[in-house]
Amino acid sequence: MASKIIVVGPVNGQLQPVFTKLSTLHSKNNFSLAIITGNMFSEDDDTVSELLANKITIPLPAYFTVGTQPLPPRIVERIEKDEEICHNLHYLGKRSTTKTSEGIRIVTLGGQLDNTIIGGMSKEQYLPFHTTGDAKALHGANTADILLTTCWPAGIRTGSKIPLPDGVADIPGQGHIADLCAAIKPRYHFSASPGFFYEREPFFHSAVPEEPDVRPLTRFISLAAYGNPSKQKALYAFSLQSSPDLTAPLPAGATASPFLSRPNSKKRSALEPDPYSRYGNHDSNGRRDHKRAKGRRGERQPPPGPDQCYFCLSNPNLATHLVASIGDDAYLTIAKGPLTTSETNASLGTDFPAHMLIIPLTHTPTLASIPEEDDSRTKTYAEMNRYKDALQSMVAKRSSNKLGAVTYEISKGNGVHVHWQFLPMPVDLINKGLVEAAFRVEAENLQYPAFEVRDPELGQNEGDFFRVWIWTPANEDDPESKPSTKCLTLPFDHTVRFTIQFGRIVLAKLLGLPKREQWKDCGQTEDEEKRDVEAFKKAFQEFDFTL
Repeated sequence: MASKIIVVGPVNGQLQPVFTKLSTLHSKNNFSLAIITGNMFSEDDDTVSELLANKITIPLPAYFTVGTQPLPPRIVERIEKDEEICHNLHYLGKRSTTKTSEGIRIVTLGGQLDNTIIGGMSKEQYLPFHTTGDAKALHGANTADILLTTCWPAGIRTGSKIPLPDGVADIPGQGHIADLCAAIKPRYHFSASPGFFYEREPFFHSAVPEEPDVRPLTRFISLAAYGNPSKQKALYAFSLQSSPDLTAPLPAGATASPFLSRPNSKKRSALEPDPYSRYGNHDSNGRRDHKRAKGRRGERQPPPGPDQCYFCLSNPNLATHLVASIGDDAYLTIAKGPLTTSETNASLGTDFPAHMLIIPLTHTPTLASIPEEDDSRTKTYAEMNRYKDALQSMVAKRSSNKLGAVTYEISKGNGVHVHWQFLPMPVDLINKGLVEAAFRVEAENLQYPAFEVRDPELGQNEGDFFRVWIWTPANEDDPESKPSTKCLTLPFDHTVRFTIQFGRIVLAKLLGLPKREQWKDCGQTEDEEKRDVEAFKKAFQEFDFTL
């Protein structure tokens, strides 16, 4: 089944003529939806008043993002209050992944690059600026039917024979946009041009080992502003099949990806983990759809995609203020509802929870299931270890080696998004053997298999397992002492009902925090979370290798 889509160049406040034109076209073509590139509004004027008063008819679902100008204050107020600006007009967000009711997946990065922000993601959704962190966050989307960006990708004309219009200088593209396009391989990539239309030849991406005969195809189109004086093309209509025909021959004139020669270019493929029942369905705005999530009696729901996953940066509902550092293949975030508090180890030098999550950017249930294309699996594991080492160094320095650390992981083939949980641990508990004993005793109480002293590393050919690293810093009183790590691994199979709260339960009992076994019982206000994040970032700054 195909969906008819119409894309419009920058509207710049010409709402009435644009939607009148779309009404005429829609009556003849029955489009599924419209997408507006570039600026939707020009200023907070009478046109905005007419729109908010429902005096402008929008004939079909229309989607837009922020361009090079901020959204009018009254539009922002309406979005925050009602989500829908008016009937059929939807704001995609500046950094988002959206699945429409027709099943069309749109990844959006609006605005221009803000070079004054060195790291991290932008904190709001309406100003016309984004960061490289925003772009990296969207890599976790893995795939897209449509990528919508304000800026052009760097090098998009490499290998192309299609010239720009006479008198037009080359467009200075952005490297982070090129990396995003290369990572998610959209079927269509739309952008906007100052005053001209440009459509590049289709280009194909490199095949991956799992599908050596498949070369995903991308079409890049940049639209001129609606009503431009040169009468350059501002409307683009096309039909989008529900899924690409992977057996179809490449179209005439297709080229190799212009991004293949870019340094550090990422090649990520979509991974489909098995069902995980605690996640349900969400609608295109990220809200839980209770009616659909309930399903038929006994029916298992499909796994969440990156736009619904608790640990994917591309999830538009992610609490991005908790993110502390973003690397090339993994990122670091404060735990929601942390086990430890700012008081737990305050006397030992950490006046913030320091309960951290180390999470791969790739949406994957296990590290072993990351494709080893471009050494992605190895690089991800290496960077996660680098974050772990940096966190260990931080707590050791701040506590004068009175704090060690525990890091644990649940690796399950039917999981959703693997991650490591890190917590500081008093050295006295480690040296007395109480940490190791706590894990072994709890496993025995729950009739789990016994722990083994070994590290499965990337976990290939391992099956499911729980792994914990117990790290001890050097002893300051012993010049011969060196830091040490002991890794315990508990293998299990489908016959074991392994609780995902196992690690937290063990450490809550060990630290005398039994009332904090469940993260949902440890909620904080956003102001409290932001305070903890800023305290952590300040302490971690000298150890953060991404800065």
